[in-house]
Amino acid sequence: MKKNIIIIIIIILFYSFSLIAQVEKSINSVQIGTVGVWFQNETKLSNSIALRTEVGLYTEIWAGSGFFMAPEISFEPRWYYNLKKRKFKNKDISNNSGNFLTIETSYRSSIFEFGTLDSKLAENGFSIIPKWGIRRNLGKRFNYELGVGIGYLEFINQKHFTLSDSDGIIVDAHIRIGYNF
Repeated sequence: MKKNIIIIIIIILFYSFSLIAQVEKSINSVQIGTVGVWFQNETKLSNSIALRTEVGLYTEIWAGSGFFMAPEISFEPRWYYNLKKRKFKNKDISNNSGNFLTIETSYRSSIFEFGTLDSKLAENGFSIIPKWGIRRNLGKRFNYELGVGIGYLEFINQKHFTLSDSDGIIVDAHIRIGYNF
């Protein structure tokens, strides 16, 4: 009888630990989106929060003129709020597959740029954007991500003024496909 009780307790403990839904310890990936390419790392801070560090190239498209790409770095703590629910429903939560809330802080640089435009148009700027998004897996290594948010963008020593590049409210929507290393 004692032996059976011990076995039952061990099984319950293993089962309960297997139901702990948590973000991955560390994920490295590359993502290509509608307006750029980014390399990122997500590092676990708690069971449901990861710190995403991202370096990439953002793209600006000028109607009728062309486009340019310039560097951007961002940091964002992500709260994956539905991992437990997804795990309970036997849905995939590997590679932080779930819904998230985040506050993205980023810095855009004009240190270099390339594209189809003759003049240098990249501006230095900071942004802070609260966002909601989803991340899902496509097989073992691939993922897609959708996100939307409204925040604030502040340019530093702005040289080129256009209506779309002025300081103020910014709407950010992203669609990305990525590969996990």
